Amino acid sequence: MTTADEYRLLGFSAEDQAETEKLDVDPVQVADFAAQLRKAIDRSPVEGELTAPEDPMASLAAYLETLPDIRRFHQERGISDEISWASLADLGQQLKVHRRTHGTFGLETHWWVTTYWTGTLYALGRLQFQLHQPPAGKAVPGVDPGEWVLGVHIPETGPLTPEAVDDSFGQARAFFAEHFPDQPVRTATLDSWLIDPYLLDHLPQESNMVRFGRRFTPYGEPRDSQDSAIFFTFRSHDLGKLDEFPQDTALQRLIVERIKAGGTWQTAFGHLSL
Repeated sequence: MTTADEYRLLGFSAEDQAETEKLDVDPVQVADFAAQLRKAIDRSPVEGELTAPEDPMASLAAYLETLPDIRRFHQERGISDEISWASLADLGQQLKVHRRTHGTFGLETHWWVTTYWTGTLYALGRLQFQLHQPPAGKAVPGVDPGEWVLGVHIPETGPLTPEAVDDSFGQARAFFAEHFPDQPVRTATLDSWLIDPYLLDHLPQESNMVRFGRRFTPYGEPRDSQDSAIFFTFRSHDLGKLDEFPQDTALQRLIVERIKAGGTWQTAFGHLSL
């Protein structure tokens, strides 16, 4: 059973903790997914290998059931409690995002949690880094087949100042060399609408976001990702609410203006040497 202190360390609000403690989910779904998670820990499961339950709340129950397993793995790798809990606390953050988006208790992004619940993603300062191998057919320039890379993720935790980003990359270089020496990395990748060339060309060039995006060398062909732009900017999936979205920042205004002009936001791909 999850303790009050564990809920706190996992970033749960009091409201979400209370709802979680009342969960009534299919124990078979929970047990099946928990078994999959235990098997996948430290194996960087490939896309499609894990099958999350249809009920996101069954996923949530399975994550809590396997909390001792992922914590044990972190300890075996010599990962500090501070980094372990900071990484796993994204679970509570995802519950908060769901409540902010939909106004209810839930875990819309329950698939995303597998990244850190199988020991592949870690919060290191401002950024998160996911240790993985590029999937077949998605080669990264300069990366050999079977080579490990760090996928960069950007949690909603504050500004992307150059100093904070430099610190995160410095932490990542040291962390993965120390705790995952058997999976050496020399390249970081980013798949995000935040490096859509249109965004980088139309925001102020001195902005933190543009300076961050310019660190990465583009590769591959961007793909349409309209929903990502409005979800991560406004926490909504509803394109019918464009006139209701706040327009307080240059980014918010740019997102709406481009869509109204008939444009489509895209996820672009970039890499950099560590």
